[in-house]
Amino acid sequence: MTDHEKVQQLYRIKDQAPITLDPRRVALIVVDVQRYFARPEYPFGQVIDKLVPGLAAGYFERVRSYVLGNIKQLQEAFRTAGRPVIFLGAGCHTEDGRDLPEWMREFDQLGLAMIGRRVSPLVTDPSWQIDDRVAPLAGEMVLNKTSSGPLNSTKLDQTLHNMGVNSLVVCGLTTAVCVTQTARETADRGFRVIVAEDACTEMSEEMHNAALLTFGYVFGRVRRTEEIVGLLGAVKGTAEPSTAADPALKAGRGS
Repeated sequence: MTDHEKVQQLYRIKDQAPITLDPRRVALIVVDVQRYFARPEYPFGQVIDKLVPGLAAGYFERVRSYVLGNIKQLQEAFRTAGRPVIFLGAGCHTEDGRDLPEWMREFDQLGLAMIGRRVSPLVTDPSWQIDDRVAPLAGEMVLNKTSSGPLNSTKLDQTLHNMGVNSLVVCGLTTAVCVTQTARETADRGFRVIVAEDACTEMSEEMHNAALLTFGYVFGRVRRTEEIVGLLGAVKGTAEPSTAADPALKAGRGS
């Protein structure tokens, strides 16, 4: 057995531990499902395909074929349960992007050199908006961040605590960058966190799977959309926090 196979075995053992999830105190976080991340006609996809032709095609196909649909399914389940749906976006407030960290500014410079356009949009640009297929409803919170993780550049932590939230389901774009960064940061702040594995994607399946394995090995849980929806439905209306009996439906942060 290789070391990686041993790690996977340990992951499976650890993942069996039952952890309580209070359905009255859980929120859905939709990370960066903006037009410029979800559609190929914007600089994000164009720059990647200029560098390595065809690389972004599989990513956008996965976004179109199942990721957006699963995010929508999660949104509907949380809204039906009366739980918060919170959106995060990434963009800049300055025309030249000087409010962004160095790594984002470098990507912008690459975009300018290759296609004459910056990758990170202004928050006032239409490409910054959440993709229409999973758009917020009136009254749902949308926060802009100028970093990969929200706790570095938004008031998400304070907001969640003010709302009495202690557990999160995280989904969006992209798995290895802003989705698991958000999940890790919030797990470190004491939230129980589940990443919806089929409601996010990455440039390759290998990157996607590696990011989820690392997150689930240490920080929290990884579950499919249908399992998360089933958990919400199974406990909806219960008076006390409930622990799922089925290991496939157990959720929360690992020890």
